[in-house]
Parts: sequence; C-alpha cells; structure tokens
Amino acid sequence: MKRRTFMAASMAAVSCPALTRAQSAQTLKFIPSSDLRILDPVWTPAYTTRNHAYMVYDTLYGQAGPEPGFAATPQMVEGHTVEDDGKT
Repeated sequence: MKRRTFMAASMAAVSCPALTRAQSAQTLKFIPSSDLRILDPVWTPAYTTRNHAYMVYDTLYGQAGPEPGFAATPQMVEGHTVEDDGKT
C-alpha cells in the first residue's frame, strides 16, 4: 500500500462523524472474584478487600496538590471541621 493511499484512507475514516462519535454513557459492572469478608486491607492480602478499600476508603481524603507538607485534602467528602483543640 502506498503512503498517500494510506493517508487518504486514514483521513477519510477520521473525518466521518459516524465513526468518530463517542459512545453513549453506559454503566460499568464490576463482579469481584470472591465475596468481601474482611474490610481491613492491612490485615488481609485478599484482592477483593484491596479493591474495596481503593474504591471506597482511599479516596475520601488524599494528598494532592501543592499544599504545604502534603496536607490531607477532601476528595470524596464534602468537607470536615476541626475542633478547638485540633485533635478532632
């Protein structure tokens, strides 16, 4: 195949709106390999527990952005309050 023929066919395929249109939104279904029995990812090496912790707990707060000292910032929570003594 010649280079010009390949380029022309590629450009024609990309310019066709029916081929480049995004798919409609679909629901992603996740089926774990086993039941979730233990919720503590530190205590067990089970992948199901690890995946659950990544999807739920690890994204409540994160260390993101240029905050000084890598301060925890809310990601999935709306916010938080700090009491007067700073411990809670």
